[in-house]
Amino acid sequence: MIQFVKEFDYIKIKLASPLRILQWANRRLPNGQFVGEVQKSETINYRTFKPEMDGLFCERIFGPSKSLECACGKYKRVRYEGLICERCGVELTESRVRRHRMGYINLIYPVAHVWYINSRPNFLALLLEVEDSEKTFNTAYTLYSERCTRCGYLKPTTSTIVDLWDERIKRIKLASIAYFIAEDEISFYGLHWDLQQYRYFRLIGATDYPLKPYPKPQTRRYSTPKYLLRATPNFLIGAPLIKRELERLNLKTEIYRTRLFVSDCTETLNKKSPHYEFSQWFRKWEQQRLYKLREQAIKRIRILENLVGTGANPAWMILTILPVIPPALRPMIQLEGGRFATSDLNELYRRIITRNNRLLRLLEIDAPQLIIRNEKRMLQEAVDTLIDNGKRGKIALSANNRPLKSLSDIIKGKYGRFRQNLLGKRVDYSGRSVIVVGPTLKLNQCGLPYEMALELFQPFIIRELINQGLASNMKIAKNLIQQNESIIDPVLEKVLTNHPIFLNRAPTLHRLGIQAFEPILIQGRAIKLHPLVCSAFNADFDGDQMAVHIPLSLEAQAECYMLMLAPYNFLSPSNGEPIIMPSQDMVLGCYYLTVTNIPNLLGANHYFSSLEDVILAYDQNKLELHTSIWVRYTGDSTELTKISNVKKLNDDSYIEYSENLQTRKTKEGDKIVQYIQTTTGRVILNYTIQKTLNFL
Repeated sequence: MIQFVKEFDYIKIKLASPLRILQWANRRLPNGQFVGEVQKSETINYRTFKPEMDGLFCERIFGPSKSLECACGKYKRVRYEGLICERCGVELTESRVRRHRMGYINLIYPVAHVWYINSRPNFLALLLEVEDSEKTFNTAYTLYSERCTRCGYLKPTTSTIVDLWDERIKRIKLASIAYFIAEDEISFYGLHWDLQQYRYFRLIGATDYPLKPYPKPQTRRYSTPKYLLRATPNFLIGAPLIKRELERLNLKTEIYRTRLFVSDCTETLNKKSPHYEFSQWFRKWEQQRLYKLREQAIKRIRILENLVGTGANPAWMILTILPVIPPALRPMIQLEGGRFATSDLNELYRRIITRNNRLLRLLEIDAPQLIIRNEKRMLQEAVDTLIDNGKRGKIALSANNRPLKSLSDIIKGKYGRFRQNLLGKRVDYSGRSVIVVGPTLKLNQCGLPYEMALELFQPFIIRELINQGLASNMKIAKNLIQQNESIIDPVLEKVLTNHPIFLNRAPTLHRLGIQAFEPILIQGRAIKLHPLVCSAFNADFDGDQMAVHIPLSLEAQAECYMLMLAPYNFLSPSNGEPIIMPSQDMVLGCYYLTVTNIPNLLGANHYFSSLEDVILAYDQNKLELHTSIWVRYTGDSTELTKISNVKKLNDDSYIEYSENLQTRKTKEGDKIVQYIQTTTGRVILNYTIQKTLNFL
């Protein structure tokens, strides 16, 4: 019986151990036989069109292709459900088990996971304390030079030698460990010569390190150095050697040791050492080196702590058991004319199985080591291509020169499993449309198209029609909506009253990417949005689309009004600065509205007694937007401009002329009236601001 977990708290993705992979894929039949290992690279038999046994579509491993029917056809129908055919070994169950039953490939040679060996930062390099790229400046041998030791500035103490050996090891290129193909006999001992010697002394707990490495053998006839035999048993090379080194790591001890190293680096950087007084350049170079080593050590601590927290073993980064995903996730479809269309994953799995079986045969016949090493490299490349095609630079192509789609390509990106199928699921009570500017809206309002509102709020409209007695049942109410009767409009407006909606623009990078608004019915098919709230959504009006969601429960609607309305999200959650501010078209519009010094316009130099009169004349097309006019001004003008001319009138009053101001006064000097020079656009801006402030 198939049981599915319907409720869960969270999903954790972490390293899987070989034992866990076997638990996923390996099954024991009633006759005691274990099934789950994929041993053949074949998919289906092209004569019978049935899956090959022990192949990539094996019915014994993954389940029957047809529900309740075994491969040989001996047992059929529901009465044999749960039975395992003694002839073909297929369990009689539903064919949908092929969507979740897994298989596995037992790799003859361990391979490194490409995500960890070609990542940035390089996990294996940090864990093994080696570099993944060679340094241009040879630190260790500069310090070992005879000049430094002879001059006496650096004494070859035990601690100094240990530090220098650590630095020498960090110069070793990781690629030479993972894909080591050598041209001489020295390569049979695996790792770099210095690393072998270093590991040996660290293994036996020695505190006395030699200043110079042991001499390397030059011919085939030599006695193997003792430290090589004890440090590298069975002459391991490549991924097995990395696996053994990772298995030896004591994570908690390494965390403690690396923290001490970070503390020592910080202490060294904060104090002056007498060893570097002879050269300021040497001091600067040493500081840069320590900064880099400390940064790498901090990254190493984070990786080690994550491994301890998840209970993972770093040796699991080296794969010995490769899982095979269910066949329903990598299907093979028969086309017309006897042809087949198959997933790229089947081709990638086929390469791995072929090379794995070929390596097994080469080992059985005791083939030359050069051929075996080349086959191991090809197996590593095949697994790398399956996990992430192109991660190592070379992209595997299909027969028609198309890049093969790997497991990483399936799950990453906009159209991957996570973003498209898991995070991008379709939901009810939602819609999507293009946004256009709505400058006349309030901040808490948005324009919702009539057709969209009619569809999204249809259940609420049906309930309201039944409550008002306009429809006796749901079917009649739906017919009224489809016929677009006139009685629907007031019902829809009543439903929209005090019912907010959510607007969301993808990608939702912060919590302001989804906000609540009060809908206003509009004609057309585009959603209207106030331009001031666009910065929170990072939206513009060049074709952006936004999604509409309807909160159903009263609790959700209350949260909309209390927490998610646009006016309540005035400040940015990241830095506390205002996120609702004029920009782009609004700034340009304000500038254009207040432009001056445009001569010979309609209605120039006319006098108006109030701002309302100016706006009335503009609405009647007697003024242009940039026309220079005089408007009655009641404010203080003592500091505006200097008086340039005075004109006396017949009633003993006089007019004082300034650059932008005219003031009429009595003979005693009392102000009668004054006019200020401005433009129609500036009057409109000032009037709008005053009206808004008076309203508030």
